[in-house]
Amino acid sequence: MRALLLLAMLTAQLPTAQDPAAPPDGTSPPSALVQAAEAARAQQATRERIAALTREADVLKRQSSSVVDELRKLDVERDLQRARETQARDALVVLEGDLAALTARQSQLQATLDRERPAVAARLRRLQRLGRVGYARIAWNASSARDVGRAARLMNYLAKDDGRRLTAHAETARALTETETRLAARRQDARALAAEARVRRAAAEAAYARKQELLASLDAETGARERWLGELVAARARLDSSMTGRASAGSTSAILSVPFESRRRQLPWPVEGEVAGRFGRQRDARFGTSTVSNGITIAAVLGTPVRALHPGTVVFAGPFTGFGQLVIVDHGQQAYSLYGYLSVVRVQRGTSVNAGALVGEVGDAPDGSAGLYLEVRVDGRPVDPLQWLTRP
Repeated sequence: MRALLLLAMLTAQLPTAQDPAAPPDGTSPPSALVQAAEAARAQQATRERIAALTREADVLKRQSSSVVDELRKLDVERDLQRARETQARDALVVLEGDLAALTARQSQLQATLDRERPAVAARLRRLQRLGRVGYARIAWNASSARDVGRAARLMNYLAKDDGRRLTAHAETARALTETETRLAARRQDARALAAEARVRRAAAEAAYARKQELLASLDAETGARERWLGELVAARARLDSSMTGRASAGSTSAILSVPFESRRRQLPWPVEGEVAGRFGRQRDARFGTSTVSNGITIAAVLGTPVRALHPGTVVFAGPFTGFGQLVIVDHGQQAYSLYGYLSVVRVQRGTSVNAGALVGEVGDAPDGSAGLYLEVRVDGRPVDPLQWLTRP
């Protein structure tokens, strides 16, 4: 029975087979996975933004050509390219989380192979020394029928156990090869996404450059400049007419527990920044003309979050010629706040918002500078927003 004991000892030297499909002991860095999850959530918002910008671009294509429309087309083109750049970068973050998990998986599989390889190699060398008869030598050393039965059971066990261990080792090697192949493919995807983001950024910068060229041409061409200013005045008149119609029809939201009228000098600023355009009749230093504005323009960094002044209901959210993306919030009792020049809208019509709720992000004013147009109406009439905002 010496051969029987020898083979039994050999089996004890082999490591326990592991499931190559099991998750790695040291998973990918938590920060990478958390960032990937956050990027995945952001992707849905980005897809919605791209869809909205695409719809606006289609509308602008069908409109009659005007300076305001041409400028807005370039704004939409830039915003669309930026949104697609963001989409590519969010996808890249998600992909990097996958890469981190695959890299950890690769390390775990490689460690398993390295740990099992010496014992498997030694086992194969010992089996080779047993010769072609292999496990049968156990039976040859049996001295009785009882020993033969035991030897047969041990032979069957050893054959199955060796087969299972060797099969598991081969499966680990196969899983490692597949992981390395997938890792290489995902890295290629990452390079493609990074390249796409660079292309989108270049396209957005090109659209911005074309807008600056168009604005520069307005400075040089008197006729085009006057036409543009006339279109801006007409856009303001359309907005005023729209708001007058809302006021005459009555406020749509319920009377609030804290009326808007009681919040004079208490409303928070929708965005941090300097006042670049004031309420009422103002002289345009660029063109040397005077125009009347029903609101103020707050200069701010492009993409800065814009927040609601006061609780209310969103009654308009979308593109409005001359004001980019526009959000109108009804605060009840014929009080409204309007947020224009937005690059993206973060609310939908009919949505109830609280004070400080995100309504959009700062976009470009018609003159090419980044800023927010803010208008406040009380009793349906425009008032100077600075009389209602907290003192800076």
